[in-house]
Amino acid sequence: MTENTNVLIIHHEPERYFETLCKRFPQLHFYSAGSDAEVMQLMTDVQPQVLLSFRCDSISSATQSLAVGNPCVKWVQVAGAGYDHLGELDNVACRVTNCAGVLSRFQAETVIGAMINLNFGFFRYQLQQQKKQYLKLPWRSLEGQKLLLIGMGHIGRAVAVNARHFGMHVTAIRSRIQESPEADVVCTPDQVPDLLPDADFVSLHLPYNTTTHHYFDAKMFRAMKQSAYFVNSARGNIVNEDALVSALQNGEIAGAYLDVFREEPIPQSSQLWQLNNALISPHYCDSVADWRERFAAFFADNLGRWIGGDELYNLVT
Repeated sequence: MTENTNVLIIHHEPERYFETLCKRFPQLHFYSAGSDAEVMQLMTDVQPQVLLSFRCDSISSATQSLAVGNPCVKWVQVAGAGYDHLGELDNVACRVTNCAGVLSRFQAETVIGAMINLNFGFFRYQLQQQKKQYLKLPWRSLEGQKLLLIGMGHIGRAVAVNARHFGMHVTAIRSRIQESPEADVVCTPDQVPDLLPDADFVSLHLPYNTTTHHYFDAKMFRAMKQSAYFVNSARGNIVNEDALVSALQNGEIAGAYLDVFREEPIPQSSQLWQLNNALISPHYCDSVADWRERFAAFFADNLGRWIGGDELYNLVT
C-alpha cells in the first residue's frame, strides 16, 4: 500500500521540514503546493491519499475544502488545532485529525503575558513614553482576580494552569460538568451570562463553527464590568467584532487582547487600529520559531501510525 502512497503538503513554505519527512518515509512520495492553482493541479496529477493541511493566506478555504472532499483522499492531518479553513466536514468521507495540544502551552504563555500587560498597564505606559509623560498609574495584582475561561480544551487548561500560578481564581466553561483540576469552578455555557458581571478577565477558547458564530455579542459585552478585560485567541468570528469595537470605544470594558479577527489581515479601514485600549497581534500568538517543524513532527508520528494501521492521534472525524 505504501509504495504507491502520495502525500500532498498544502503550505507555502514547506522547505523547513519537507526533506526531513522524505528521509523518514523514503517509501512514500511527497509533494507540496503553495497556491490554489498548485493544489488543484497536484490533486489532479498525483491523486494524493494523504494531505497535510496548513492554514495560509496564499491558499483559499474553498480550495482546501475541494481538496479534502476529493474521493482520492483517505486522511487529512490539519497543521493546527482549528480546522474551519477546511469548510464543513459533515459530508467528508476521509478521516481528519488535528494538532490540538502541540502548541497549547505557547499560546497559553502569550495569553497570560497579554493579561499581565493589560493588568499592569504596560500599553498605557508605552503611550506615555511616546508623549514623554512620567505619570504613575495605579494597578493591582492578578492574585485574587477572577478569570472566566470559555472553553476548556488543551489551550484553556494550559491558560488555567498559568493563571493559577499567579493566584487567580479560575472558572471554566465546559459543555458539561466534568472534572477539571486546573480550574477552581466548572460551569456550563448557560451560566455564562450570570458569571460575566463578576469576571475580571474573560478569555475565549472555543472552536469556530456555525453554533459559535458571533457567540460573544453586544449583550455579552454589556454584561461585563467596565474594569474587565477581554481576550480572544481562538477565532475572530466567534465574536461580533462591531460589538467588540463599540464596547472598547465606549468604555464598556477596560481593554482587550486580540490575536484573531473577522477578516485577516485586518483591513486598513478597520477601527481596531485606532483603539488605544486594545493589544493586537497578527494571528500568531502560538507560533514559536519552530512551529512548522513541531506540526510536521506530529504529522510524522501520525503518519507512522497510519502506515502501521494503528489508531490515529487527535481524530476529529
